[in-house]
Amino acid sequence: VSRYIPLFVFVSLLSLTLSDAMSNLGGVVKALLLGIAACAAWPLLYALWASLRLKVSPLLVLRKLLPTYLIALSTASSSAALSTNLETCERRLGISERIVHFAVPLGQVVFKTGGAVGFFVLALGLAEFYGVSISLPWVVTGVLTASLLAIAAPPVPGGSLTCYTVLLTQLGIPAEAVGLAVAGNVILDFFMTSCGISCLQSELILSANKLGMLDREKLGKE
Repeated sequence: VSRYIPLFVFVSLLSLTLSDAMSNLGGVVKALLLGIAACAAWPLLYALWASLRLKVSPLLVLRKLLPTYLIALSTASSSAALSTNLETCERRLGISERIVHFAVPLGQVVFKTGGAVGFFVLALGLAEFYGVSISLPWVVTGVLTASLLAIAAPPVPGGSLTCYTVLLTQLGIPAEAVGLAVAGNVILDFFMTSCGISCLQSELILSANKLGMLDREKLGKE
């Protein structure tokens, strides 16, 4: 299935360009901006929480997380950021090698914080645009579905696009919204990827500390 995802992405974008969906893209701009803001704020809050728990300078932690974040942000690819992620976790954050070489590759596939945030926020915008009623059960369903789909998305470029049909169907959003979701995802995917990578690093710092496998001295060095 993953082999044909690039073809699916191309056909979806071509169909979107040739249809009238582009003219309606302005309807999800607010959701897109909100999604970008959420995907930028979440890793920042995660890093601040980790630094407070470990009593380390927040600015120091953010500086150490920044190189991997920028690679993921500029490429929208967790694979492109893998080598930098491994090096940062082991040499700059002080996480034990035994954790790094197992948890980082696995975490980049299943720890999709950015995907869950992006999916749900984009769904909120589409629901507002199409006049879908948003209630508490709808929000709970949206959060659970977005979280599960973020994990289930194939770990290849454009893999998240295959999830929008399921997400929108579960939330009662019209099928024609898929075109707008695909268009919005092209931009949002950069921020979802960088968010997930950065949150993974913060989570690994906390997990390594609980297991006694964190070099606190290395973490606190410039």
